[in-house]
Amino acid sequence: MAEPQSDWQQIIQVLIYFKDNWVAFTALITSVITLCITWFKNRKDRQFSDDKKLFEHLKQFIELAYKSLSSNDDEGRPTNFRERWLSAARHIERYRELKINLKTNLYKTICEGTEEYWSDRFYWLLDHIENKNFFKSVHPEKMIDEKIDVRSAAIVYSFSVWKKGRIDPVDNLDLEEIILQYKLYSPRHRVFWDYVQNTKSEIAKKVKQKIKNDTQ
Repeated sequence: MAEPQSDWQQIIQVLIYFKDNWVAFTALITSVITLCITWFKNRKDRQFSDDKKLFEHLKQFIELAYKSLSSNDDEGRPTNFRERWLSAARHIERYRELKINLKTNLYKTICEGTEEYWSDRFYWLLDHIENKNFFKSVHPEKMIDEKIDVRSAAIVYSFSVWKKGRIDPVDNLDLEEIILQYKLYSPRHRVFWDYVQNTKSEIAKKVKQKIKNDTQ
């Protein structure tokens, strides 16, 4: 009875086989590469699909949080009902918990932009609060005095703050290049160009010199 071959012996036999059968070897490599490409594509497509669905839910949480705080006040002030602030805080925390599950850079970037938009809206809504007495209210049904929970208020306020470490995409843009690229020095943009000349005279001089060089 023949002794079983070791793993190395089997590998050597396979290599000898492919050495004499280059067509089969090429077909095998092609099949492996095709399989890998298909797998990566399907994985990427699935991630995009999952992130798209998740992003829609994330938007809903933030919109619900804002609606919980907003009121029909003509002056744009938020509501001071305790339960509404608690509801807003819950929606914000659910948003934060789910946001970390985004996998694709595309939807991470879109989500950051959406968050900045709503963060700004929260900021201006909360800016209408004039003093600490706002946080006291009367329960609309029980008609008893109550206070907005401090933890709920902290969560809501934290969402209106610019996040530490977040890169502002505007900071890395070259003002001179923007003006030149979009011809913001033209008569059509006279008011803006006057503002630039008043506040950024050195930039204005460089722009004028660049225009002069290009027309010569």
